[in-house]
Amino acid sequence: MSSRLVNGLMFVLAGITPIVVYLGLGPDGAGILSLARTEQVFAYLFFSLPIAFMMLRKDETNNWLDAGLLILVASMSMGMVADALGADIQFSAMSDAVSITAYSSIMLGASICGIGTLRTDLFPKWLSGIFTIASGLAFLLLATAEPVDLDTNELLIPAFMSVHLVMIILGIYTLHGYGYIVYPPSTTKSLILLGRGSLGRVSLGRGSSNIRLCATE
Repeated sequence: MSSRLVNGLMFVLAGITPIVVYLGLGPDGAGILSLARTEQVFAYLFFSLPIAFMMLRKDETNNWLDAGLLILVASMSMGMVADALGADIQFSAMSDAVSITAYSSIMLGASICGIGTLRTDLFPKWLSGIFTIASGLAFLLLATAEPVDLDTNELLIPAFMSVHLVMIILGIYTLHGYGYIVYPPSTTKSLILLGRGSLGRVSLGRGSSNIRLCATE
């Protein structure tokens, strides 16, 4: 299994986790999982997000990606505490108080990672930009909210889910692969297709209609 495949699957998993766990398997969905087990499963599966960004760093990195990943890892620890408290209805108020800081910090880390991807060629600029803006808006909403707003603010869930939707798109794009066409200075016109994990070159010789194609992994 290639690293690109795993990387893409991690982004997709991070994106679908709240939908599958909370709306599908949890008490608000099919009721297959108890409240305690729902919070536990979500915490385990959502580790896929920092793993996905960590795998990106193997291809290209910068200080923004490093800083965002650091915030993500630290915030995930706080998020696990919030999820553990939320498993018991008696501690729901305490869970909400911790969740506000934990999940706003996760969105902050994700937004900073988005800025990091903007400064690379890992994704198209428009996709990195959408992710950065979506996670940034989610951070602002959560950071300025009160614990009670988690149950009453109608903007939080759409904002949170929009970030996860973009995560799924990032995963699909990673699985599909991507390419940019550039024209290097040379005596022959060369089309260089750059992609993560692969390099393809199409050379068009002068005065010739022949196309030579070679690819390396």
